[in-house]
Amino acid sequence: MTLRSVFLDGELILTVDGALDGSLARDYRRVTEEALSHDASRVVVDLTRTTSVDGNGSAMLAATAAACVSRDVHFILAVPGGVEADVTDPEQVGLTLGGVETWRDAG
Repeated sequence: MTLRSVFLDGELILTVDGALDGSLARDYRRVTEEALSHDASRVVVDLTRTTSVDGNGSAMLAATAAACVSRDVHFILAVPGGVEADVTDPEQVGLTLGGVETWRDAG
């Protein structure tokens, strides 16, 4: 599992390759908190190469959604199947992740 990030012109793009789980929590949290402290206007989490998301991964995404909503920062989740969800409520994270067919089939 790999976490890659780019912060440019107020936009943070995070790409997860492999599983999104607790092993990435420290790096994920550091990168997102740093971007938000530098006035990010948009956070994009690209999960198109992610093989699975466990409860810890889902909680990290929901926490990011809550932080973004509270700061009026756009939060986008890109998931397999070409879906890009503009998340405006942390509860949308679970709905978006639950709609990923390949993860449900693996499950």
